[in-house]
Amino acid sequence: MRKLFLLLLLVPLTFFSVSVNAEDLSEDDIDIDLDDIEGLGVNEDAEKRLLRGNFYYAYLVGEYYQTLYYLREWKELIGSDSTPETEAEVMRAAVFLSLGLEDQAEDLFYAVFEDGGSASGDAWYFLAQRLFSAGFYARAEQAARNAFAASPRLSRRHNQELSYLLVSSISEQDRVEEALTVLNGMADADIWTGYARYNLILAMVRQNFRSRDIESTIDEAIFYLPDNEEGTALRDRILLISGIAAMERDKHVIANRYFSDVTLESVFTPPALLHYGWNLLAQWRYEDAIQPWRILQQLYDEYHPAVVESYLAVPHTLELVDAVNQSVLAYERVEERLTEMVSELKQLNQEESLGDWLGEWRQANDSENWGWQRQALSDLPQSQITRFAQGLLKEESFTQELAKLHDLDRIRADLAEAMRELTLWSDILVERRENLESMGGEALLEQLEERQMDVLRSILAVQDRLLDEDETVFSFASKSDEARIERLRNVVPAVTQLQKIGTPTRDLAPYKERWRRMRGLQLWSIYEAQPQRKWDTERDHMILRSETDKLFRQLENTRTSLMWADSSWRGFPERVRQLQQRVAALDASVAEIQSDQETLLTDMARAHLSELDERLTLYLAQARLALARLYDDSLQNEFGSLEYEPDTENQEAVK
Repeated sequence: MRKLFLLLLLVPLTFFSVSVNAEDLSEDDIDIDLDDIEGLGVNEDAEKRLLRGNFYYAYLVGEYYQTLYYLREWKELIGSDSTPETEAEVMRAAVFLSLGLEDQAEDLFYAVFEDGGSASGDAWYFLAQRLFSAGFYARAEQAARNAFAASPRLSRRHNQELSYLLVSSISEQDRVEEALTVLNGMADADIWTGYARYNLILAMVRQNFRSRDIESTIDEAIFYLPDNEEGTALRDRILLISGIAAMERDKHVIANRYFSDVTLESVFTPPALLHYGWNLLAQWRYEDAIQPWRILQQLYDEYHPAVVESYLAVPHTLELVDAVNQSVLAYERVEERLTEMVSELKQLNQEESLGDWLGEWRQANDSENWGWQRQALSDLPQSQITRFAQGLLKEESFTQELAKLHDLDRIRADLAEAMRELTLWSDILVERRENLESMGGEALLEQLEERQMDVLRSILAVQDRLLDEDETVFSFASKSDEARIERLRNVVPAVTQLQKIGTPTRDLAPYKERWRRMRGLQLWSIYEAQPQRKWDTERDHMILRSETDKLFRQLENTRTSLMWADSSWRGFPERVRQLQQRVAALDASVAEIQSDQETLLTDMARAHLSELDERLTLYLAQARLALARLYDDSLQNEFGSLEYEPDTENQEAVK
């Protein structure tokens, strides 16, 4: 068990986070260099800067397929410019590593060095992150050095993290002295310096470095860590690994100091308390050794691996101090508890139970999205299986397989959504065709075309009348004006007839004067109103023409839509059916992969629970053997205390 904890902890820190405090910023940090701004592409044209920002944003939020799309667009836009093209290839390698395409990323990595060219410091920085996370430490070192030497230069806020990547990459290659040289150039109080020192401590332990140097590096790492949650967690981790390393070198006093300084509120507390007890036991401090194990059993879940190991440690220590009765009672309690745990574990370690367990997790994470929006996929539902599988949930391989299962679930959900949309398209197509056929679209269109011709003829007739008005004497006269003009015309024959009669009693002068006056007034009113009437008539004619033109265009569009509807629908149902078949085939393929992934996760869980079952069975056997030994020793002592008197009479009879 101790070796298992040691293996778990001897892993370099490969996560990335940024922690910036206002107190840590100096004037140099907020000073803006115009050369930096020019190097970052501010002077580029807007389209290039937009595409560059698009793929960097898509990369940072985890949308790697969009990143590849924006990279292609940006690369096509920049043409033969060598520097942006190299930067695009460097970022493409980083995206391939993010997607797990390590061989393709390796080919791109070497192609960049063969072709030459330069990329920005940010691009090399992102690639160094991915290479270090993938375990390619030599290439991560080269990428980090390129980031420092690149032009345009690296953004100033990434300097400390890049230094951490460089120090850690060198440390993973066990070049301790060179890593120390790079570490001396980092800010002591920065959190990234603490991470770099942690990985350096691991390298020094692996190399069996000088104890004085290791202890000095540990003290520096603990002293300069910031006083926050992240710093406290890193401090506990450094103390734990340092204590275990000191135990291995038989420096028990120093190990006591490291273990005792670990806080009681972190994930590193249980293994620290467990090893603290074993370290005290190695110094023959039996009574003191029991205390950390008692604290461990009180603070943490009884199914925790460290707690389970401490169950046997306590009675074993009691046995060493000759507290036989207490040791027997403790072993009996341990035997009873381990028997219950083994029985419960055998019942839970079934394919159906594990399938339900994964099903609850999938249902709880059903609403989680892709990439950066995906949260806490390793938080499995609270159940007895989860309590037994605490050690499994800490393994990165298992959490990665869980993430793959979640991605497959999201793919199937997207395929189901695509199938639903295709079904809606098919239903809408059928409905629209039925509606058009029920409306009699072609017959209605013919009727509208006939009405269009009638309206057109009417418009042309009105237009002809308007042209004729300009040639008439009384143009644009109203109906009442025309009626008055007609009456005046009818008066003329009557006056003429009276003149022919010529009776001496008739005086026609007043009639002629009245007719002249009426004629003059009528002509004056007609010619006075003619401009306004002409304007109103032409305006109404233009409005009528505009409205009829709209109706004609609408009718023409309707005719075009009707003509194109049938032609566009031809083959569309077949295309929809083909897409539905393709989506169904993809869904079946993904379902098969999903089933294999479920089987893989179930097998991993069963293997872990089976291993745990064997370990608990071994602990149970050790407890029972210890009980049997103690009972046997007790019987031997009891029989040995009785006085033995030989039977002399029987001996003489035998003689």
